[in-house]
Amino acid sequence: MRALRRRAAACLAALTLLAGVLPAYAGEDAAVFAHPLDAAGLAALLGPAQRLAAASGLRGRFEQRKYLQELPQPLLSSGEFLFARGLGIWWHTRVPFDSVFVLTRSGIRNTDEGGARMELRSDDQPAVAGVARIFFALFALDFRTLSSEFDLYGMPAADAGPGAWMVGLRPRSSALAGVFGQALIAGAARATRVELSDAQGDRTVVAIPEASAIEGPLTPQDRQRFAD
Repeated sequence: MRALRRRAAACLAALTLLAGVLPAYAGEDAAVFAHPLDAAGLAALLGPAQRLAAASGLRGRFEQRKYLQELPQPLLSSGEFLFARGLGIWWHTRVPFDSVFVLTRSGIRNTDEGGARMELRSDDQPAVAGVARIFFALFALDFRTLSSEFDLYGMPAADAGPGAWMVGLRPRSSALAGVFGQALIAGAARATRVELSDAQGDRTVVAIPEASAIEGPLTPQDRQRFAD
């Protein structure tokens, strides 16, 4: 259960993730939470990045660093992802171990390189449906949906170049705060960094060196990734 929760947290950190090289935003991470915005204000701040909200999906590669309090060094992983609007999120880790995490409205499943499968169904765990709704809203840059679950913050990130921005999210409910501490998303024409701090003090940073929007219908192969 804890492993699946961490996979879900990692997926959230990858959210909206059309990332590139990680810029040096450290000095502005705390400052963003002094600038509350509503959904309309965030849409205006993001500017050109809003065009991604109209895509039918996103695909790319990810590079992830997970900092756990009990470990002296971060855990490194990399692989590929696919977000398909209306279907879900497919997260394929290739290094250091092969595993596939799939999130849909019906549940969460994880399959490791040995073929072992773990699964949580929304029918059995109603909270899974709520997590899915948040994840899908993040990938779609749907800040109007997110504003019902999170307090939203945003500001220009002038030190990172023209048009750069940083967005912060903090959960409103105590139930959600028990899983997620806060999220930071930074970028310009597209997101360039996502960082998630969870309620246990762990931190995940994800970069996506390659990503592209899917404008047309998904291929049969892509649709099959979400089949039970």
